[in-house]
Amino acid sequence: MRDRSSTEKRNFSVFAAIKLVILTFFFGSLMFCGFSTGSLIISYLTSSFATVTPTFVPGIKDAERCDSPSRVWRDNQCWDYQPNAAF
Repeated sequence: MRDRSSTEKRNFSVFAAIKLVILTFFFGSLMFCGFSTGSLIISYLTSSFATVTPTFVPGIKDAERCDSPSRVWRDNQCWDYQPNAAF
């Protein structure tokens, strides 16, 4: 018959192993979710800053004054393609 101390040691090592597996899975999942969330946020920020959105320039009323490489005269209005979307 086994003595009690060897059974307690065996149970302790099984519980420790189970605990280690659970903690490893938890922290691995936490790292994976954090990395995925960070990647999505970075992807969203880089795409939103790379998008060029035209902006109406209200002070310019004629096509001659709208003459600039980043501006276009369309629909009797001056549109500027250079401003930052975050502005």
